[in-house]
Amino acid sequence: MRVLVAPDSFKGSLSALEVCSIVKNALESSSSGCEVDCIPVADGGEGTADSFMFACGADLCEAEVTAPDFKKVRAHYAVMGDTAVIETAQASGLPLVKGKKDPLVATSYGSGELILAALNKGCRHIILGIGGSATNDGGIGCLSALGVLFLNEKGIEVEPNGLGMSKIKSIDISGMDSRVKECEFTVLCDVENPLYGENGAAYIYAPQKGADADKVVFLDNALRNYEIAVKSCLGVDFAGDKGSGAAGGMGYGFRAFLGATLKSGAKTVLDICGFNERAAKADVIITGEGRFDGQSLMGKVPSEVIGRANGKPVVVLCGMSLLDSAEGVAKIVETNPLHLPFEQVLPTCKESLYVAVSGDVADFLKKIEKNS
Repeated sequence: MRVLVAPDSFKGSLSALEVCSIVKNALESSSSGCEVDCIPVADGGEGTADSFMFACGADLCEAEVTAPDFKKVRAHYAVMGDTAVIETAQASGLPLVKGKKDPLVATSYGSGELILAALNKGCRHIILGIGGSATNDGGIGCLSALGVLFLNEKGIEVEPNGLGMSKIKSIDISGMDSRVKECEFTVLCDVENPLYGENGAAYIYAPQKGADADKVVFLDNALRNYEIAVKSCLGVDFAGDKGSGAAGGMGYGFRAFLGATLKSGAKTVLDICGFNERAAKADVIITGEGRFDGQSLMGKVPSEVIGRANGKPVVVLCGMSLLDSAEGVAKIVETNPLHLPFEQVLPTCKESLYVAVSGDVADFLKKIEKNS
């Protein structure tokens, strides 16, 4: 029996990598001769590089970079041949600022330094997971590290953060690292917010990054000012496009200056890790996430896996399910079938997942094998 495991994280409790490890251990302990292949799927946020390292045999690389508070930190990224997988959260993420959250002064400069490190490794396809940022600088910090000059009315370079973004009057791209033009940039982004406005980067995400009401208004105006300068310099106009507001406007900056393509995190991870080829060798496919409901079938990891199963039996593992059944799903297994409060089940979530897999899932696999 060959089983392919390709789950999302169980948000707030288990990473996709942890889910894969528990499922693999439980199946190999309970099902004789069960061969388990794992693809932990991430959507571009924390854990994306680790997912590629585990699922695709990528190498771990490290670099010293600038954190959002301008201090130095060690960050890692994954390399597979000429492809690098970079989580901007490694250099520009909220956990790096701890109790000093302030998107007005936070910089994405370190994310640009990670890109430079990957370029120095010879990588020419850069995959950027941009979830979990502490910044709201439109990506000007990152782009400054790559050699773009953002200048004020006196022709002096502005601070590479949200405050500096408000002062931009002109942009000089002549010094941008020439290797950028040789690269293909792919941004993993499942956020659809525009650059600015009531549904934009500042109004929707800046408060959770430490902005009060006044700073939200300031940052929104700064993003509008940024767009004016970019349109004047580059002649592009997609501030209203889906995903431009991702990661404090990094989505917009990466599209404008790097020619990046914004793609679904789940689809990209599955494509690069060869899901279709690996699924063709499997007898059963297991996917899942913390809560399985109607939204799970609208572009999230389970729906992407189900859509690629090509008739193979699919088991959905989840903490709880609001669906009794779903098209293309052979079995739904809950680790919290009584739907107890999250806080109550969190301490034993690993044990509950192991028990569910070694019990219900293993029994289902035995039935499949018996009837085949």
